[in-house]
Amino acid sequence: MRPSPVLSVAMWLVPSLLLGCAGGDKSGDSAAVDSPVIKGDPPVNPTLLINEFLASNKASNADTAGEFDDWIELYNTGTDRVSFTGLSLTDDLTKPEKSPLPAGAGIDPGAYYLVWCDNQPEQGEDHATFRIAKSSGVVALYSNAAGYDSLRVDGINYTQQPADLSAARVPDGSTNWLAGQTPTPDAANGTGGASDSGP
Repeated sequence: MRPSPVLSVAMWLVPSLLLGCAGGDKSGDSAAVDSPVIKGDPPVNPTLLINEFLASNKASNADTAGEFDDWIELYNTGTDRVSFTGLSLTDDLTKPEKSPLPAGAGIDPGAYYLVWCDNQPEQGEDHATFRIAKSSGVVALYSNAAGYDSLRVDGINYTQQPADLSAARVPDGSTNWLAGQTPTPDAANGTGGASDSGP
């Protein structure tokens, strides 16, 4: 089977807070690494994106346990329901299957799905097996279809994040990332923000 090109996104985040998207232009971005597929093209869901993330949740919004945990918001930009089977989130590009999304579940068109990044999977299927580093790091979405190597669908490298301000695509699903935003979990981005500066 032919080798698959690495999925990439040509976008840049606010330089003072975010370095750029994993899989995109890597000039000056030593943290981003390619994730080539060797076994051919797995079925991926390019309409499912990381839409917003909050890496330092001090008092923004609490989970069902009353804890102010960090989170990642996924958004379905397409017109069809997307299954979570074979998809995973990670904060370590060497461990693409670190936190699988719930198999059998999915997300409807235009809908959001919030994943609590608290390393407490015992609290529910919407809780990841990692925490988001506040100083700097990466969050990525992978497709791990059976019989194929993992393929990165979306990913972001970031630097120091302020408390209770998120980084988000504005508008939802676009290639335009803004930092310093008022968090809007499970709701449309761009309804308010401490910073409206572009990439």
